[in-house]
Amino acid sequence: MRNLVYPLVVIAAACGLISAGFAQAAATGSVAGSIELHKAKVKTHGAKSFKDVVVYLEPLAPADYPPPVEHAVMDQRGLVFIPHVMAIQVGTTVDFLNSDHDRHNVYFLYDKTGETLDIGTWGPGQAVSYTFTETGLVITLCQLHLEMAAHILVLASPFFTVAEIEGETQRAEYAIHSVPAGEYVLKAWHKKLKMKTGDLRTTVTAGRTTTVDVAITRSKYAQQP
Repeated sequence: MRNLVYPLVVIAAACGLISAGFAQAAATGSVAGSIELHKAKVKTHGAKSFKDVVVYLEPLAPADYPPPVEHAVMDQRGLVFIPHVMAIQVGTTVDFLNSDHDRHNVYFLYDKTGETLDIGTWGPGQAVSYTFTETGLVITLCQLHLEMAAHILVLASPFFTVAEIEGETQRAEYAIHSVPAGEYVLKAWHKKLKMKTGDLRTTVTAGRTTTVDVAITRSKYAQQP
């Protein structure tokens, strides 16, 4: 009988882990919907297009979310930052690559404060890492090639996605998964347009998908906060 104890303990522990996993999954839900343009049309092709829309959730209840261990990556290739728009959680480290044959620089302009930071210049095949410790929009530039620009949106929570507007339909679909049940404010960021209705109060229900459709438009048509 003694030899049967260990397998039974292992099986029980495994069942406990599986049950905990199911319980955790059941305690989360999703938010999804469409993004439509109101009295606006955007260019969706090219290195600096306006196709990207960041949709994100801000929890109403305060909570701490550990930053991801895995690094995000922004490349410099063909004198272009790739991706052009990036969303990350605060505390994330981004690896800035140089896949060109020229030297490159990375220079930050913090939209919230107007402050700037030059993190360096490096040659082909090299990379520099930087950890973002404050939330907000960071405009990313190269002082050696002034035509280069990207946008990094640093968010407080990990509940976000970057959707792409389709050129012909001028609309997009988005989905944010594995969101703990609770109350949130849904926001959308676009480098040219604003949410027509302003921020939207959203309830996430465990095991369900909450549908929230978003309209973005020019500032003059948007509801003022």
